[in-house]
Amino acid sequence: MGTDKQLGELTEIEMHLIEIRNLFSGLFQQMVTSSKGLMGFPVNSSQLKAMAAFHEDRQYSMGELCKIANVKMPSMTEVVDRLEKEGFVERIRDTQDRRVVKVKLTAAGKEAHNGILKSRKQQLENIFGCLDEKERLRFLSSLRTASATMKHVAGKYKNHEGS
Repeated sequence: MGTDKQLGELTEIEMHLIEIRNLFSGLFQQMVTSSKGLMGFPVNSSQLKAMAAFHEDRQYSMGELCKIANVKMPSMTEVVDRLEKEGFVERIRDTQDRRVVKVKLTAAGKEAHNGILKSRKQQLENIFGCLDEKERLRFLSSLRTASATMKHVAGKYKNHEGS
């Protein structure tokens, strides 16, 4: 790949990726800001992502929470510490392996989780409610295509970097 046309296409791809990242970051930050009062204390994006990652009656290892919420382990430890202090989660030793600690929502955590999901649904309706059904379906199809393409590219890049 080295022609001027290809270089121009790659530059345009980069510009669109940056634009999408910035738009998504802005929308996500608005959602975090509007969710701050839901838990009775100021929340940051990592705490909100962690709370949204839970399914009500399931226990998660710290590693699972990190993967689902896309948060690094040191940050997740701080998040769980704070959520535990506030009474939203509890840590439980794994009965099969005492070295493993699982995390689950408390009753207060389940209530907050439901509030977060309800708020997120409303926020998504506010953001994307301006699209009619045809626009929404076209946008969803575009997102599926972009996601599949990025997974393909990321996989190839990862394999290339490892060789």
